[in-house]
Amino acid sequence: MSQAFTSFQSRHHPTPLALRAFSTIAAAIMLLACGGEGGGSISANSGSEVVLTARESTAVQGTLESVKYRLESMSWSITPLSPDQPVLVLLNADCASAVKNDRVAPTPATSSSPGGSGGSTWECSVFVYSEQDVKTDALYRLQLAGLNEAGQQVSYQRTLRVQPNPVPIDSLIQGPNTTQLRIQPQASICNSGVPLLLSAQGLELNAQINFYSWRVIQGPEASLSGHETRNLALITPVVTSPTVLVLQFAASNVPITAEVPAPYVATALVSVLPIAGGGCSSP
Repeated sequence: MSQAFTSFQSRHHPTPLALRAFSTIAAAIMLLACGGEGGGSISANSGSEVVLTARESTAVQGTLESVKYRLESMSWSITPLSPDQPVLVLLNADCASAVKNDRVAPTPATSSSPGGSGGSTWECSVFVYSEQDVKTDALYRLQLAGLNEAGQQVSYQRTLRVQPNPVPIDSLIQGPNTTQLRIQPQASICNSGVPLLLSAQGLELNAQINFYSWRVIQGPEASLSGHETRNLALITPVVTSPTVLVLQFAASNVPITAEVPAPYVATALVSVLPIAGGGCSSP
């Protein structure tokens, strides 16, 4: 049986004691071999390295499996593996949108599993966004950690590598007034084929702004309405895997062309899940 969860965090909270226990053993997790959970041990499954270009975004999917007991909570975290690395933005880090598969047939009761529970497998995708550029590769440890009903921790880890962006940053953000412009919401998590309203805010009141433009600069095509106004109506694309859309808003007092770029530019991040219906949420 599969069920999509859209409000996971508000319904499941690891206890403070469990969180302290997790902090104590986090370093030991990295030393464990790849394998499943059993006998009260901690599993540390790992996936292939994720490569991300600076100032871009990607989606990373992780799966946790609890063999003897059902999982009750999970969340993503990221740790720099070298000093002075840029901070990365994580969307859906609390796994508010996740897919849970409980085993229908429970296992027989044993001495180590008196309840005879059937275990569960949960999938959760995190969206990683690098807002800053880097001069050399920056390495991070990306980890999905969970707690089952017996108080055991399970985890899934991947190395994340952020590489320098070959495109000059001045070609993406122009003008000294960029910080005055923002988009609400700046980041959203949406299901497939649902509406989302975006609004540009913060333009200087004395600026004679008459020209606007919205466009998708990363990700698949999406239905855009009002793309020449301050407010955009977006219909998210139908996707088969977690997908990231980056939308750019530009504003100017003269027509915007390739030769005359806009002095006001801002971006918004829309993370789309392969779940039909529902709506959007903003972290």
